[in-house]
Amino acid sequence: MKNYLKASLVVLAIIVIGALVYINKVPRDVPPPTPIVTENDIRGCYVATLGKDIYTLTILSQQGESFKGTLSFKNFEKDSSSGTFKGIYKNGILLGDYSFNSEGINSIMQVIFKKLGNSFIRGFGDMNNEGTRFADINKIIYDSSYVFEASVECENTKSS
Repeated sequence: MKNYLKASLVVLAIIVIGALVYINKVPRDVPPPTPIVTENDIRGCYVATLGKDIYTLTILSQQGESFKGTLSFKNFEKDSSSGTFKGIYKNGILLGDYSFNSEGINSIMQVIFKKLGNSFIRGFGDMNNEGTRFADINKIIYDSSYVFEASVECENTKSS
């Protein structure tokens, strides 16, 4: 009877160990982690259409208040431009340097947007003598005809 009890315990141990190994190897349907999106997360694509002109703002990365992206002004019958856009996003204001090529000339110009819901509105103001920076950031006027709305169509609207 001792041998029968020992054999039963060994078989039971083998079954338990086998079951544990099997359970750990069976794939489980675990949903992927949900990305954490906050009110301050501005990454994405934003498009403004003014007549036949298409303007695209794409925020590619964001770390704290700093962001990097691209900006493209595809004008129907005028010179177009596209380039990099990087700067600071703070208190709903996106302020950065737009570095671009137009007519074969490299230029840098300060550009500003104000976040409104899921969109950005472009701001305008007097520029310094060189035309590269705002003369007074506190006197910016946001033009509601330049609304860059959140979009998934950036790939279809990039300028060549």
